[in-house]
Parts: sequence; structure tokens; C-alpha cells
Amino acid sequence: MAEFFVRRTTAFFIFLVMVLSCAIVGLAVYSFSDKSEIETTFTETVVPEKLTTDDVTVSEEPDRSTQPWELEYRIPVSTIPYHYDLYLHPDLESGKFTGKVTILVGVTSSMTFLVTHFRDMNITLTKLRSAESSDEVDLLDYFGYEPNQFWVMRPRVALKPGNYSMELEFDGSLENKIVGFYKSIYTTKAGIKRSIATSKFQPTDARAAFPCFDEPSFKSTFSLTIVRPTQGYTALSNMPEQGQVANAPLRGLTEVTFQKSVPMVTYLVCFIVCDFEYVETKTQENKLFRVYSTPDQIERTHYARDIGVSILNYFENYFEVEYPLPKQDMIAIPDFVSGAMEHWGLITYRETNLLYDEVGSSSYNQQRVASVVSHELAHMWFGNLMTLKWWDDLWLNEGFASYVEYKGVAQYHQDWDMLGQFVVDDLQPVFKLDAKLSSHPIIQPVAHPNQITEIFDAISYSKGASVLRMLDNFMGEEQFRVGVWNFLRQYKYANAVTSDLWRHLAQQSSLDISAIMDTWTKQMGYPVLMVNRTSPSELKVQQSRFLQDPSAVSGDDSPYGYKWDVPVTYKAEGAERQLQWLYRDMPSLTLEVPGASPWVKINVDQYGFYRVNYDAAMWNELVNLLQNNHEALSPPDRSSLLDDAFSLAAANQLEYSVALRLCSYLDKETHYIPWRTVTSHLSALDRLLRNTKAYPLYKNYVLKLVESHARAHGWEDSGNHLKRRLRPVLLALACQSGSAWCLSAAETKLKEWLLDPSHSLPPNLRTVVYKYGMKNAGYSDWELMLERYAKELNAQEKSKLIAGLTNVNRRWIIHRFLDATRNASVVRTQDYLSSLGQLAANPAATDIVWSFIKSEWDWLVSRFTLSSRYLGNTVKTVVSLFTTPLLLSDVSKPFM
Repeated sequence: MAEFFVRRTTAFFIFLVMVLSCAIVGLAVYSFSDKSEIETTFTETVVPEKLTTDDVTVSEEPDRSTQPWELEYRIPVSTIPYHYDLYLHPDLESGKFTGKVTILVGVTSSMTFLVTHFRDMNITLTKLRSAESSDEVDLLDYFGYEPNQFWVMRPRVALKPGNYSMELEFDGSLENKIVGFYKSIYTTKAGIKRSIATSKFQPTDARAAFPCFDEPSFKSTFSLTIVRPTQGYTALSNMPEQGQVANAPLRGLTEVTFQKSVPMVTYLVCFIVCDFEYVETKTQENKLFRVYSTPDQIERTHYARDIGVSILNYFENYFEVEYPLPKQDMIAIPDFVSGAMEHWGLITYRETNLLYDEVGSSSYNQQRVASVVSHELAHMWFGNLMTLKWWDDLWLNEGFASYVEYKGVAQYHQDWDMLGQFVVDDLQPVFKLDAKLSSHPIIQPVAHPNQITEIFDAISYSKGASVLRMLDNFMGEEQFRVGVWNFLRQYKYANAVTSDLWRHLAQQSSLDISAIMDTWTKQMGYPVLMVNRTSPSELKVQQSRFLQDPSAVSGDDSPYGYKWDVPVTYKAEGAERQLQWLYRDMPSLTLEVPGASPWVKINVDQYGFYRVNYDAAMWNELVNLLQNNHEALSPPDRSSLLDDAFSLAAANQLEYSVALRLCSYLDKETHYIPWRTVTSHLSALDRLLRNTKAYPLYKNYVLKLVESHARAHGWEDSGNHLKRRLRPVLLALACQSGSAWCLSAAETKLKEWLLDPSHSLPPNLRTVVYKYGMKNAGYSDWELMLERYAKELNAQEKSKLIAGLTNVNRRWIIHRFLDATRNASVVRTQDYLSSLGQLAANPAATDIVWSFIKSEWDWLVSRFTLSSRYLGNTVKTVVSLFTTPLLLSDVSKPFM
């Protein structure tokens, strides 16, 4: 039997490689970022269509064609906000809010005008006073300048240098939005709808809640008073409560005042009025640490509290900088556009990213909560204590938090191999994005505020994290940590740029950190190293830019000519890890290796942000190593070989036979990390080959790889964390590849659950059961699942149910899903676009979703606006799933 399988596999390789080559060249579509259920944490902003300025007295419209507030979109550096006194009254019944703010502003040179940001509100009173004398300044006029979202004040006489107070009163709406200051509605177990007022400001939405200097270079202190209903409601903000005034401003209301804040930027300000409950503990410095949720879900907050306080303590020790605020709150918001937001002292989360319980949450959910909590707590230092000067350096905030989040979780869950999981959750997915001509450098000039949301992407987050991980590795962990510590100490409560970080790290290293890292942060893309054995003891290494489509031409628009300073790490059998440098001006690098070693692995544990291609003999050596002694390499090393081989083959830089031969060892592989990698690539090939003659053979091939593993792991939810993560990966691949055993079990388990909801399914297996059990289901089963989705209060369970609702084969049911989910009471606005992307990933629905997007484009724009990054990303996601020339040609036809 083994002999027959080898012969048939060899024949299959020849046929499959030919078909793959044609499919890849013909379609040039290879996008399969498998972050396994993981939601993005990228922030986004929604810019309303127009500003309103009702009830203001404005002089005759001046000729502003050459006025400075029109020519400059940035607030003049000669005005500096020092302090805000802010009063807010959200009315949950009417859905409106009113407020007033006094901003203490320093003017450093003579000024003929002052501006502050505002958007989507009515400013009903405008005054300007001298802070020293309290005398009112006579204003010529004041008005809104919509293109730059400025409220402009022009004094009759030019202002002299000194301090001034801007006094502004305003009102706005809490309704029909999910950024700025807005109302969120949730339903209790008793079926009662409850409302809260909450806020989310990054990057430029504080101006939609109160007039402010809404740029990251302006750090100010804040004194906040907010009005809440007296009965049943709590008011929260960044700082602890200072005092209350009952029956103010009206009977039944209470004014709550908070302590004056530390200096911070406007996007970190947060205020919430809610009826939530909390659990609490204390940090190692005896500061309160609380986690809030709706009352019905309070029992699901304990895990976030326990891991959260542990991680905060860890970061205090790692950075050697004490957490500077008197308290730390975390709160789960029912309607939240992002994964989470690092408001200082009051971190806000989507419910799926903060709430966890062992009964209803999967191991993925647990790891997701741990990772997002760690990411946001890292921001308390990187992003909040030290803040970027301008959005060009967003990666300083997000890349750093995305990297050290793994350290925070690893110290709490030491058996999760979090540092190894980095390669499948961040590095390998962003490799795919950064190999395209549409990528951009990590440091991306932001010339206009409209461009800000564009850089909240995987390049800033995941590539930023990846190059920091590489830097930490070649510098040495302690040297890296000390450099970061010195950097934070110098720039606490201040703003920094990337070169400031490089300077402090260079003080701990003999390397020219700035010169090295500029090649990774100031040009897009990354290299592939070509490794050839020139003698038994010597390897020749050369670099070139890796492109998903090698025939694409981008021009020489890089300051470094698409060459990098590459830390080349390598190891051979019986030898220690070695490091040598291939600098950008070197034509090649020669590595000395033990002549007797039967193999050499470049890029140890995939710490380097580069791919590796080997000559044919070296690939054969690595194939033999995996087949005979795969544990000689770590799980990240095994994963990187698979990822490089499949990616090189997809780019026509390696024969697919090499990648498929590497897979021959998988009958021995039991670790989650390599299986996550290979599943991602095999699933992509499944989509590409679906409409070819090779598809039945391909499914057979994958089944031979995976089915025995899937059967061995079975449907019992047992084992450690990584085993529980691996089991659904194997079962999903088996079901996807047509395993009759797997599909039958999924259908049976789904029907049992539909007939009797008390027949509970293990949380780790629910997504597989819902998705593949529903595949061939009829309308009655689908409708019952939709009803359960609508009634479900657990956001994590709802995301699992969506996997089933979107994976039906019957096309008319797919149309029914699109009709039903237009209603926000069925699928929340925050979840709608992700559900559309999941539906498009169903091969039976891809063309239907594309037709829906085209026909309903005006409705989508009216609901999400053209400035929504998520709407644009949804279009890109759907297009990336096309596998036929007909669909690809349709992309170029206008529909907007």
C-alpha cells in the first residue's frame, strides 16, 4: 500500500505542478491570510458628510481664498493647548448631548486668528478671553471652515503672545454612529433594551465630541464633568471620580467630576455613562484594576481581570516605568467599531475581546482576549506615556504594542508557546501583503488628515511588530529592553519620532541601528535570500526583492534600491546558531558551515523579516530532515520552511513539487504552528484548483495528509491549549477536503444541537460543526440557526454561528442571508462587513456577494461612508477571493 501511494503521489505531483503553474499565472490571485477567526484591531474613523453651525452669529462671509486656515490643514504650532475644562451632558432618552469647554491656549507669536477642530456639531456660543486679565477679546467673526474641520475665531486686533481662554458651547447627536460620542444599545436576558453613552476617538474623532486641538502632538491636561442619570447609572472617565453634585443640572440627574488628568492627547480621552457592573483587584503598586461589563455578563470578566493585572505588573517591571495613573479600568462595549481602544485608564473593548468563560468560549477566544488585553495595556506606555508626533510614525504605537503583547501573554501562559505563535499570527500574514506593489513603507508620510486612516493597517501593526522582533533578536533581549527603558524615560508625557527610538537603542549596541532599521522602515517590501552551496563548507547568499508577482514592475522608487541590511541567522546539525550580516551594498555573503552537516537552515525560528530560497540539493536535504528527524527543527522553523516553499512556488520562484514534498513529513507533525501554516496554503490551493480537472486529485492528496490526524484528534475537546487549538484546524481541513467521515459527523452533531439546544457542543468545535454541518442544510435548519443567532447575547457565540449561516451551498439561502442581515437588529453594524467577507469566502457565494456589493453600493456608502476603511477592505477581501477570469475582468467595470 505504501509503495502504491508513493507512485501515485509522484504521478500526481507532475500533473498537479503543471496545473498549479497555469492556475497561478492565469489568475494571479493568491490571498489567504489565515488568522483563524481573528478580528482586526485596527481603528477606523467615519467622517460625516457635513458640519453644522446652527445658532451662531457670523459676520458677512469674508474672502478666504488665501487665508491661512484654508491653506494649512494643521493647527499652527504657535498655539498650544495646555488645559481643558470640559462639561458634557448626554441625554440617553433624546439621543442628544450638550456641552461646554474652556481651553487654556498659549499663543507664542502674534496671531490674527485662532482655530480649533470641530465636526458634526452645533457651536452655539464662542468667546475668547485673556487668561491673565479675564477680559473678553473682541472678535471680528467666527465660523466653521468645513474642508479642514476648523472652527475659526478672528479677533479685531491681532493677539499678542500670551495665554488665552477659548469658551465654546455646543450640542450634537449620539445617534446613528459608532465613533466619537455615541449611544450603544444592548438587550438584557429579560429582553429589555438598555442604552449607554460611550466614546471612541482615535484617530480624529474627539472633535466630534467637543471642540479640541485634535492632533497627536498636542498633550494637555483635562478636567471633566459629566452628567448621568442618578438612578442606576455610573459615569466613568480616564481618571478617578473626584466628587458629585446631586440633582444637577436637573432633578434626577447627577454631575460627576473627575480628577485632573495627566498630560495626554485628545484621542485618549474617554467618557462613558452606563449601568454596568465590575469586578476588581489591585496592582502590585496598590492601584485599583477594574473590569466592567453589562450586568448579565459580569461573570465573564474574571479572566480579563486576572490576566490583565498580571500583564500590567509585568510591563511595569519590563519597562521599569511605573504605571502613572491612579487606576486602570477595562470595559466591554456592546457596539464598538474596533477590536479595542487604549483610552488611558479606561480601555474600551469589543465584547468578543474582553469577555471569557470556560463554558461558552473557545481556546481561540481565550487567547484572543489575552492578546488584545496585553496589546492595549502595552499602549499605556507606548502610545500613551510616549506618543507619536504625527501619524507618519503610527507604527511606533501599534508595532510596539503588537510585538510586546506576546511577551505579556507568554509570562502568564507559559505553555502556550506565544513567542512561537507570532510567526503564524503576524509575520506570515503580513508577508503576503508586503509582497504586493500596493504595499507601503512602515514610516508612511501623511500629507493630509484624509490619509490617516489608511495607515491603520497590517503594515503598521504586524510588519512593525515583525521588524521589532527581528531587532530584539539580533541586538539581544536585555540590550533591547534597556534601550526601550531609556527611551520611555526621556519621552514620558512627550512626543517622539522613530529616529529617537533608534538613537536610544544604538546606545546599547555596537551596530548602526538607525542605518540598519531605515532599510526596513523607509521602503516597502522585503528580500528573499537565494542560498547556494558552493562547497561542502561554504554557502553563497544573495538578496533580491520578493514579489508575489515577479513580473510586476514598480520602478526604482526606493531610497535603498530595494536592498536591505539583513541579519542572516543560520544553524547546521550539531552547531550553534550563527549570525552574519548581508548589508545592502554587498553583492553576496559567504557563510562557513560544518562540511559534514547534512543540512543547513537559514533564518532561525523565522526571526528575520525575509524569505529564503535554497538550491535544489539544499531543499532535498531539508525535505529529508523533516521526513527523518523533524524535531531537529523548532515548530517555527518547520513552519517557516513550509511558508517559504509554498509562497515561492506561488510566485513561480520554486517548483510546487518542493512544497508538496515538504508536506510528506506531516504524518509525524503534531504541533499547532506548522499545521496552521500549511492549512493556510492548502486552503488557498483548494480555492484555486476548485474549477480544474486536478481538483479531485488534489482533495485526495490533502485527505491523505490530514484525515488520519483528524481522526486521531477526534471530536472530544481534550488536551492542552495548543492541542485544543490544533483540533479544529485539522477537522476543518478534513471537512473542506471532502472527508465523508468528517462531514457526516459535523452534520449529525449540528442536527442534534438544532433539535435540542441543551445538547451542548464543545466551544472549540462549534465553528467547525456550524460551518460544515450547515453546508448542505435546508432552509428550515438555516432559519432555526438564524433565530438562535438573533437571540444569542454572547458575542463570541454569535461569531461562531455566523460561520454556519454563511457557509450554505443553496444560492437562494445565500440571497436570504443578504436580505435578512441588512437589518441592524439582526447583525450589528460593527459585525456586518465582516459577515459579508465571511459569506464571500464561501465558494458558492463569492459571485453573489460581488453582485450585491455592486448593486447595493449606494446603500453601503450611506451606511458606512466612503471614508470607512472597513468598507474598502471588504471590497479588497471579496476581490481577492476571485478565481475565474470572468470575475477578475468584472473588477475593472465601473459600478460606483
